[in-house]
Amino acid sequence: MNIKDIHFILSIGISACLGAVFGILRSKIFSVKVRTTLYFAFYILSFLLFAFACYTVAVFWPDSKVITIISFVASIGLAVTTFVFLVFKDTYTSEELNPIVIKWTSRADKNEIKLFGGDLDFFGKTPSDIAQHPQYINLCAMEFKKVCILCEEPSDSTEMIRYGKILNDIKNVELRFYKPERADLKVRGRIIQVNASFKLLIYLRVEKGIFRTIQTDTADSTGALYNNIWELTWSMADSPTAQQISSYTQIFLQKKV
Repeated sequence: MNIKDIHFILSIGISACLGAVFGILRSKIFSVKVRTTLYFAFYILSFLLFAFACYTVAVFWPDSKVITIISFVASIGLAVTTFVFLVFKDTYTSEELNPIVIKWTSRADKNEIKLFGGDLDFFGKTPSDIAQHPQYINLCAMEFKKVCILCEEPSDSTEMIRYGKILNDIKNVELRFYKPERADLKVRGRIIQVNASFKLLIYLRVEKGIFRTIQTDTADSTGALYNNIWELTWSMADSPTAQQISSYTQIFLQKKV
């Protein structure tokens, strides 16, 4: 075995290792749609290849035209592909969030959807606001067999009216009240099933009217964590009594009249 054979074997090994490393990075980046800095590894690789190609032009150009041109194309192609496919926006205003939530929800199997609801003002604060809200219109149109909403117990008539409209419009909805004074989730989002796999869309408030989104599933540790938070909180939350449900609906209907 001569030095050329050794260099050939080493080059194959290096190529295989780099392919495996960047394959793992790609898998990690796409496993959960949340902003990450892992894509900088691809930028670093493209920069190093581009710089080495420039060095080759300066020193070995007459003997390495083809490989140098391929290196330039590959480095630029990697940088452009990384920018297009791995760098994405994850912070939105309320209005920008609407089509994202609607498109994401429309993929769901129609057996069940779970919502982190807070005080249910994410659809709007008044019945007329709720009725015109794109996310609410889409949720009603989807006709899920079951709609589970984890929310706070209403504390005033305005909130009761809001709850009453939802109970009146969505017949198969189930509410459960968690205790924000003990543990405020500070999370809004949805859990759906797509081909029996649980998918999560979580939106965290950055500031008033601005939200950062996380799209993931239970195969990812982040998705599994949020799903476990839902399951635990839901199991410990209080179910409204029939009298409470009736009172919310009645106060809404009276206000409607």
